[in-house]
Amino acid sequence: MKVWVRLMCTLGLLLALLAGVGLVAAQRILVLHETLDHYTRNTTPSLQAVKSWQEKLAAIRILQAQHLMTVSAAEMDLLEKGIDEAHAQLRSSLVEHEQRLTGEEDRALWMAVAEVTQTAMTYWDKLRAVSRESLSDPARAEEARRLFTGRSQRLFAASAAAVEQQWQFTTDAANALAAKGRATYVFSMVLLAGSCALALLLGTALAVMVIRSITRQLGGEPVDVAHMALTIAHGDLSAAPPAGSARALPGSVMAAMATMRGHLAELVGDVRHSSESIATGSAELASGNLHLSQRTEEQASHLQQTAAAVSVLTESVRDSTVKAEQAHRLADGTSGAAADSGHAVQQMMATMEDISTSSKTISDITAVIDGIAFQTNILALNAAVEAARAGEQGRGFAVVATEVRSLAQRSAEAAREIKRLIHHNVDKVAQGHQHVQQAGASVRAIVSQVQEIGAMIGDMHHAMARQYENIREISGTMARLDETTLQNAALAEQGTAATQSLQGQAALLAELVSIFQLPQDPATQATPARTARDSLLAAPKPHTTPAALLR
Repeated sequence: MKVWVRLMCTLGLLLALLAGVGLVAAQRILVLHETLDHYTRNTTPSLQAVKSWQEKLAAIRILQAQHLMTVSAAEMDLLEKGIDEAHAQLRSSLVEHEQRLTGEEDRALWMAVAEVTQTAMTYWDKLRAVSRESLSDPARAEEARRLFTGRSQRLFAASAAAVEQQWQFTTDAANALAAKGRATYVFSMVLLAGSCALALLLGTALAVMVIRSITRQLGGEPVDVAHMALTIAHGDLSAAPPAGSARALPGSVMAAMATMRGHLAELVGDVRHSSESIATGSAELASGNLHLSQRTEEQASHLQQTAAAVSVLTESVRDSTVKAEQAHRLADGTSGAAADSGHAVQQMMATMEDISTSSKTISDITAVIDGIAFQTNILALNAAVEAARAGEQGRGFAVVATEVRSLAQRSAEAAREIKRLIHHNVDKVAQGHQHVQQAGASVRAIVSQVQEIGAMIGDMHHAMARQYENIREISGTMARLDETTLQNAALAEQGTAATQSLQGQAALLAELVSIFQLPQDPATQATPARTARDSLLAAPKPHTTPAALLR
């Protein structure tokens, strides 16, 4: 188990014990509080109430005696008022005390007091009446004294006895509650003392257990562990372990430090040998990087020439694309003009159709006029016949009928002439409509051919545009390849510099490792390592820099 877990468990147990003691104390305090609260809220008011009953009964008895002895009606009124007020206060106190009853016995005593008190109050009404009559009849005074010393006295004695029993019961209950409070206090003190003693013993035992556990886990005194850690931190891996480390348990910190020292000594020895190997390998790597940088520069030169040729080809294809685009626009314009001509022919055909339809409509109207003229002629004929039958009276009507007939004949002749001309025009319009249809078919064929030519030129333009884009992509790829080659050259130069830096770091690493004193190598190896590092750092740098390559 981890140290912090043990400490947390110990602290948790101590806190739990402390919480337990606190809970016990709180519980006992709560019990004492309940006892004190009951005494304050119930017992004390009950004692005060019973005491006030005794005082009220005594005061009432004194006022009743004064009522019998007085000879003044006004004084009787004052005494009766005092007795009534005392009775009212006594009844109110009895009613209020009912809320504080705690058991059957207490309730029985209270009911006895209430009943006998109520009886005494009722009997007082009779005694008061007799006492008032004694003012006018001295013989009634003797009867009033007899009632006062007789039944009234017995009722008063019974009331006093009942109140005394209530007082005794309440006093006993108060004493019992006080005894219970004292017992609770004593028990609480004993329980708290025992809980504190138990918590102290358990806390001491837990602390001892944790200290012994931590000491075993350290494997020795903390001072010895710290001394061994400082020795290793200063690089002395050949120092003898502390005297107590031989008794350390295998899983302790002291044993782990001893194991770490042995493994660290082996690791330092391996690092020394590895640093020498790294220095040799980095020198060979620097030479290879130098040759790679030279070959990369040659490759960059060839790529620049290729990129220049591709750039010339790109310009040529771009000019061809521009000319194809101009031809495509001209073809689009021609196609648009042909389409406009086709639309004009279509409109002319529609106009001829409208003229033909109008001519047919006029022909129909002329036929109607011809029919009307024919019917008018018949009507005029009938009118002439009727005028002839009428003789002299129908002569004027006959003249009119003759004129109407003449007009109808002329209208019919004109309608026939118009119909003939309209038929002639309809034939001409039909011929013109046929010629227009032939012209429309020719224009549509021309428009279709022009559109096909425009589509072919558009396809050529799109193809050349794609070729131009492809060549641009090739040119961009060549440029990026050229840039990448230059970057590779710069990276190769950086690799050479990094390799030389690695040589210096390897020498520095050997020098740093030499501060460790190994059991088989007590003398430091700093001098050869420093010599190797100085020789590597003094090596000449390449003349070409990454910035020069990028330019």
